[in-house]
Amino acid sequence: MIELISAQARVVRVQTRLPFRYGIAEMTVAPHTVVEVTLRIDGAEPVTGWASEQLPPKWFTKDPTTSFSDDLEGLVGVVLHALAAARGLRGETAFDLWHHLDTRQSAWASAEGVPGLLAGLGTALVERAVIDAVCRAVGRPFVESLHDGTLGFSPADLHPELAGTHWRAHLPGAPAPRLAVRHTVGFADALSDAECVNPPQDGLPVSLEAVLRETGVRFLKIKTAGDPAADRVRLAGIFQVCDAAGVTPQLTIDGNESMRDGAHLERWIGELRSDPEVGPRLRESLIAVEQPVHRDVALDPALTGTLARLAADGIAVIIDESDSDVGAVRRALDLGYAGGTYKGCKGVFRGLANAVLTAHRTADDGRTRLMTAEDLSTLPPLTVSHDLVVASAMGLTHLERNGHHYFGRLAPLGATIVDEALAYHPDLYRADDRVGARLRIDGGDVTFASALAAPFGFSPTLDIGDLPELTLETARALI
Repeated sequence: MIELISAQARVVRVQTRLPFRYGIAEMTVAPHTVVEVTLRIDGAEPVTGWASEQLPPKWFTKDPTTSFSDDLEGLVGVVLHALAAARGLRGETAFDLWHHLDTRQSAWASAEGVPGLLAGLGTALVERAVIDAVCRAVGRPFVESLHDGTLGFSPADLHPELAGTHWRAHLPGAPAPRLAVRHTVGFADALSDAECVNPPQDGLPVSLEAVLRETGVRFLKIKTAGDPAADRVRLAGIFQVCDAAGVTPQLTIDGNESMRDGAHLERWIGELRSDPEVGPRLRESLIAVEQPVHRDVALDPALTGTLARLAADGIAVIIDESDSDVGAVRRALDLGYAGGTYKGCKGVFRGLANAVLTAHRTADDGRTRLMTAEDLSTLPPLTVSHDLVVASAMGLTHLERNGHHYFGRLAPLGATIVDEALAYHPDLYRADDRVGARLRIDGGDVTFASALAAPFGFSPTLDIGDLPELTLETARALI
């Protein structure tokens, strides 16, 4: 029996080296919260685990009429409510504990009118810290604890059609210790070195041209605006930079909820694919289009015809912001979407269950479904490590990473965090005189055998006692 005996959250300020423009927001600074939980397992000595996450503007809720300071009330509120709801919870396994918390948090969110995507942030932070603590307690890494039943993972509890299936057959027992980085190309990012104006003199690449040259990435995630004319120009420029670098890219396109109906989506796709310069390149490089339709209408049955026609033409459309609860990806698949996305802020067990579901349906009828791993501008060492081991456990071969690009450093979670990251995870981090340590990308890939061998991605323990307690006031004071 697991009892969650304490839970707390602290917060620090993080600042970008480059502005990150996505959707209706441009992020230059954000609060970064770290959650600590302590468990008692079968009456043994207490054990502690940690998780962290950015509190970014205008992603969980995209209301153009509110300020970031206004939005922080909701962001901080869901984390603090999840902590309060988690204290004293009991469960046989980490999965049970998470399921109980998710039920509590979801009921509260529904009653209070809190969007499910936002409410899930608090649940996911506690969930990841619980997983970390359980893995530390048993002395086994995440993937082993997942497959041997220690974590109690039961995807059929979320997707009833999986009852009786052997979920382990849909997930690799020995996940790869190396994944390709899918580099984000934001709205405001320079494509060529010549476009850079007053770049930071910090030794890191700024333009896409420099990223390709210095990191060797070959997978891209491209932010688009839903305007065919503007997006054609942007895509053409990206392909030109790739050609000059000798890179044949594989890419996902983030539609950023820029469309309101299927007609807009089909028209947009049609104009891109009919462009003589962009169209042929898209046909050979496109992996998926992510969340092109606004979350308010993306799961409307009226989109069924559009999705069927796009699928017949070989275009995979997946959801991201519409993934507001444990059944959202299943409902999306039923409508004809190709799948969904894993983000740590939505939850580990939920993401794994969706990966099993998409693989199960593909095996059942042969139609391709997929999950991708996306980034919420997460920072090392905790969040990135968690993302890497979960994406690898899903059997993915690439994942979006952008926190290392826009922020360029580890989250400042303690005086010794840099030294410990370098000592315990030298394959994942490299020393840097300017900021201490940075994510290591070689040949377009990250290597993280040390993270797979750690309890849940990161071996050292944390001491967060010197960080300010997370409150609305402390979070607002950091922006």
